[in-house]
Amino acid sequence: MDTFDDPILTGLSAHLGADAAEALLNRINGFSNQPNAIKGMAKSAGDPPAERAALALVEDTGLAVALGLAPSPELEIRYLTSQPQEFWGLLTLAARADLGVVDRMAGLLDGDANVARKLATIRRAAAKHAADLAKPPARVEPGPDVPQKVSEVKRWLAAHPDVDPTVLAPGKGQKAAARTAAIRALGTIATRQALTVLGHYAQDKYPDAVLDELHKAWGNFDRREFAATMFRQAPYTLDLGVAPSIEGIGAVPDLTSLDVVLTDGADLTPLAECTGLRTLRVGAEGLPGLLGVDPILGLPELTELHLTRTTRNADLSLLVDLPVRQMRLDLDGADGAFLLDMPALESLRLAGDPDWDDPRAADPDATVAQAKAALADVVLELVRQGVRVAVYKHQRSWVTGLLERAEAADDILIVDRSGYVGLTNDEAALESIGRHLFANLLP
Repeated sequence: MDTFDDPILTGLSAHLGADAAEALLNRINGFSNQPNAIKGMAKSAGDPPAERAALALVEDTGLAVALGLAPSPELEIRYLTSQPQEFWGLLTLAARADLGVVDRMAGLLDGDANVARKLATIRRAAAKHAADLAKPPARVEPGPDVPQKVSEVKRWLAAHPDVDPTVLAPGKGQKAAARTAAIRALGTIATRQALTVLGHYAQDKYPDAVLDELHKAWGNFDRREFAATMFRQAPYTLDLGVAPSIEGIGAVPDLTSLDVVLTDGADLTPLAECTGLRTLRVGAEGLPGLLGVDPILGLPELTELHLTRTTRNADLSLLVDLPVRQMRLDLDGADGAFLLDMPALESLRLAGDPDWDDPRAADPDATVAQAKAALADVVLELVRQGVRVAVYKHQRSWVTGLLERAEAADDILIVDRSGYVGLTNDEAALESIGRHLFANLLP
C-alpha cells in the first residue's frame, strides 16, 4: 500500500511505523461493515500506543476530510454516512485513551440514529475496557517454585523462559520479599502483559527495596507508559527515592510534588513538561551533579524548590525569575547574589561551599575570604528584606562570621535550634521559625 495515496495511513505511520499502521488499518477494513468493525476493535487487546495514535489521528484537523468529518472541497454536499470504516475503528481505539473524544466527535457527525448507535456502542466498549483494566488480572495459581526472594529470580526465569506473567500477580498473603521478587521478575520479562501485571502492584508510596526494583525495570519498558502505570501523585508527594533518571516522568498525571535524588548526572530535562509542579525537591548525588536548571525555568506553578548536594556545574543564577516562595539551596561554591533579586522569596535554607569546611582543603586565600564575606552580606540583606533564612551551624568557616555580624545588628534576630541557625527581622516569627527548624522544615 502506498502511504502517499492514503492520508490516514500516512498519519498513522508517523505514530506507529508503516508496517504496524498498515496492519492495523487492514484489520479494521477486514470487517464486513462499520458496526462489526466497532465490535471487533472493541474486543481487541489493550494497545496503548495504538490507542494514543488513534486519538491523535481522529482529532487531527488535517485529516478531517479523509475521515469524513469535513466536506471535501470537490463536493458541494456532505453525505449522512460519509465516514470511512477506518474512522469508526480508530475512534473505538481512541475512546480507550480519552473517552471524551466520543462527545467531541459527536458534534462533527450527522445526528441520525445510525451514528448515535455507533457512538453509544463505542462509549460502552471504552467504559468496559477501563473497568477491565482496573480489575486484578486473573491469577494463575503459582507453582511451588515461584520466586520468594530476589536472589531466586534469575534462576527461576531461566527455568521458565515462556512463563505466563500472571503467575506473578499479587495474591492474598503475599509476603514483602515475594512481592519484591515478583516485581524484579516482571521487570525482567518486560512485555506488555508484564507491565499490565506490574500495574496491579502500583501504589502511592513504595518501600525502598521496591523503588530500587522499579528503577531497574523502568528502562526495560516504554518509559512513559511505565511511569504512567507505576507512579502517581501521593497525598503529600511522589517520592522516587534514588534514581539514575526520571525520563518519562511527564506521563504521570496531575503531578504537583516530586522528591528524587538523582545519580549519574542530575538531568532535569524530563521535568519541562510537568507544568503542574508546585513543589520540587532534587538532590544531585555525586559528580557531575546537577547538569542545569534551564528545564524548570518555565514551570509556572513552582513555589517550593529544593536543589541540594552537588550543584556546582549548574548556573544557579538562572533561577532568579522563578516565582519560588520557599527554597532550600546548596550553593556548592556558587555566588548567591541572585537570591536578592528573586521576586517572591519568603523562606530559605542555605548552604555555602562545603569545601570551605573541608580539613583536607588548602588554606583559604583572599578570594575565599571575600566569597565567605559576600555570602554573609547576601544573607543579612535577605533578612532585612523580610526573608526568613536558616543556615547550617556546622558550616563554621562562614557562619561564625555571619553570626557575629548578625548579633551586632539591631534589626536582626537569631534562633538556634537542632543544628540550624535561623535569622529574621520579625520578632513575631521567632517562635514559628524555631518550631520549623526543630522539625527539619524550611524556616
